[in-house]
Amino acid sequence: MTLMELTVGIAIIALVAVTAGSMFVAGMRSFQARHVGNVVIADMRFAMEVMARDLRAATWFEIVSPSEIDFTIPGSTAGTLEPRTFLLLNGVVSLETGPQHRRTSSPIAENVASLLFESVNSGRSIRITATSVSAVDSVTGSGLPLTMTTIVIRRNFP
Repeated sequence: MTLMELTVGIAIIALVAVTAGSMFVAGMRSFQARHVGNVVIADMRFAMEVMARDLRAATWFEIVSPSEIDFTIPGSTAGTLEPRTFLLLNGVVSLETGPQHRRTSSPIAENVASLLFESVNSGRSIRITATSVSAVDSVTGSGLPLTMTTIVIRRNFP
C-alpha cells in the first residue's frame, strides 16, 4: 500500500465520519425540538382543561385584567362558595385558591407567553385564549408558538 492510497483511504473515512456526526447532531436537535414542543403542548392542554373545568362550574366571575380572572365555584360543604383565581405571571399560569388572607398558589402550566379571558354571550360563556412561548431555554420547539382557544359555557349561569 502506497502513501497515496493510505491518504485517500483516511480522507474517505474522515468524510464518512464527519457526515455521520453531522447527521447524528441534526437528529439530536430535531429530537430535542420535538420533545420541547410536546412538553409545552401537553402543559397548555392540561391548563386549558383545568381552566375550562373550573370556569364551567363558576357561579360568579370577574375579569380583573385580560390575563386574570376571579371566580367562585360551589364548595365541598353545601351552600358554600370557594373563591379562585387564574392568572398569568412571568410565563406561568397559576390557580390561586382560598380567601384573600390565606391564598395558596399552584402552577398549572409554564412557558405561556399570553393568556386572555373574555366574557362572551352576555356572561354566559368565557373565551380562553392561550399562546405558548416559541422557544424554551433557547431551544426552538417544533410546532411552537401554539395558540389554543376554547369557549366555556357556564353551567351555573344565574
